[in-house]
Amino acid sequence: MNYKIKDYKLILLPISIIVVSIILLYFSIISTNISCSNCEFEIRKNENAYQVAHRLFDMEIINDPYLFLFASKLLFLDTSIKPGQYNLSDIRNLKDLLLRLASSGYDYISVTIPEGWAINQIAGRLHQFGLADSIKFNNLCNDKNLIKSLDVGSVKYLEGYLFPETYFISPNQSEKEIITMMVNQFKKSVDLEELDYKKYGFNFHDLIIMASIIQGEAMDISEMSTISSVFHNRLNKKMFLDANATIQYVIPGKNRRLMNKDLKINSPYNTYKYKGLPPGPINNPGLDAIIAAYQPEKTDYIYFVKDPDNLGKHTFNKTFKGHEKARKKYLRSVRINGFK
Repeated sequence: MNYKIKDYKLILLPISIIVVSIILLYFSIISTNISCSNCEFEIRKNENAYQVAHRLFDMEIINDPYLFLFASKLLFLDTSIKPGQYNLSDIRNLKDLLLRLASSGYDYISVTIPEGWAINQIAGRLHQFGLADSIKFNNLCNDKNLIKSLDVGSVKYLEGYLFPETYFISPNQSEKEIITMMVNQFKKSVDLEELDYKKYGFNFHDLIIMASIIQGEAMDISEMSTISSVFHNRLNKKMFLDANATIQYVIPGKNRRLMNKDLKINSPYNTYKYKGLPPGPINNPGLDAIIAAYQPEKTDYIYFVKDPDNLGKHTFNKTFKGHEKARKKYLRSVRINGFK
């Protein structure tokens, strides 16, 4: 009998040691310290635990991605991680982190759309965050039924009407819902009743086209009303607008320095070749550009070119002679300094 008790003790002792070791290991793992002050972390749509672990590691939020994955399995949370924007500043250990990432209280992603971005750029950013299919997003911006339902007038494409703003978007929102949210923000931000644009012979769509050109040309908000005056003056004189930004719109890829051959592109958006406003906006302008479009500064300027002595500024002129002098100065600076 004593031998049997001893045998049980011999069996139970290593089992107990193993159980205690597992418990200690469990608490050791989930209690692993984490320090992340003022830390924002986004989980993108369709990301799995492995991808999240390695991004947390790359951002130096955790020290070991595989420890994170092991802990997620211990807590049965490896398949519960949800897409969204998370503030991790109050997280102290691995358990807190996993519970936070599996919560539903942070189920949104913060996306900032800068002033002057075109629809294809917006679609690309949303795709980058896993919030939209870029092709579907672009196609919906051209969808007649959707445009009609949004009540933005007789426009054929929503370029110009996706208001630049910081949006908090749920991964569950569809492309159509995101577009609707951006257009509604446009209508909320732009008070149509206060815009005195008809005195320029514009309709509202013309105003947004003008605003988009101003947005595309201006590098400094303080110059927007002056640039607006140049384009209004050129329209009044029935001159070509000669706006580089309108040509950039039809050239594939990122903006680049224009060549002489670009000025000959056969497109209704080429304001070096066709007079008047182009057929549609060339980007989605911010409120400052829209205000400048209907409140141009009163000037006699009809030319402007980048000022090589003041980064982000332009030199404005009333005469072609003065403009040519400023333009040659700019080109000379480009040759010498590579100034763009």
